[in-house]
Amino acid sequence: MTPTYKFNFRPAIPEDWEAIIDIHNSLVTRDKNVLNYHGFLLAKTTEKEIQDNIDKQTQYFVAVEQYLEKNPVFKHQIKPTPSHQQKTGFPNQNTTNFTNNIRGFLALSKPKITPEFLNQIIWKDDSYRNQILGERHLYIKIIATHPNHRGKGVAQFMYKSLYETFPNSFLSAFIVNKPISNHRSIIFHEKQGFYPVGTLKLESFLDFKNYESLLMVKQI
Repeated sequence: MTPTYKFNFRPAIPEDWEAIIDIHNSLVTRDKNVLNYHGFLLAKTTEKEIQDNIDKQTQYFVAVEQYLEKNPVFKHQIKPTPSHQQKTGFPNQNTTNFTNNIRGFLALSKPKITPEFLNQIIWKDDSYRNQILGERHLYIKIIATHPNHRGKGVAQFMYKSLYETFPNSFLSAFIVNKPISNHRSIIFHEKQGFYPVGTLKLESFLDFKNYESLLMVKQI
């Protein structure tokens, strides 16, 4: 029988932190002033940072590649637990399987955004302010695929799974445009139905000067 490969999308568990850190840090734009041509993230992460993000209501999801003897139809097996969903705002999920072969991850949050922050954005259409401040808004902090597994549709699979997991949501993402051009990510998000609504410009961010990030959104 010919082997096939499928992906599963599930919430990350502590055993996944190492793989998430490995993927994240392999995509940092520069390490010790060495330019990474695969990179688009501005700084490395750590287990402590991941835990801090989780404590601030960020949830991590992973895409896991599986070797199959058969070709079953995968379902995402979302099983919300009321107490968990009430506490975090995110559904729970059975995570007893699929802990190996993580090919990508996605970090999602429900940020507390102030009008003052939104005033820093140069808007193409400021009618999106209310949607970003609304209950249905979810912010995509990071979506990343391991460099060795690009071209398999991992990121597209994660977004499709995200839409199914959080229907009727309003999604947003900031994509760095300067000083590092992330044109590939902008094109990818446009293909997924995202569109730009504004630009955030800062004199400095982390170690970068003249920072610029494109705000892109999508209505599910």
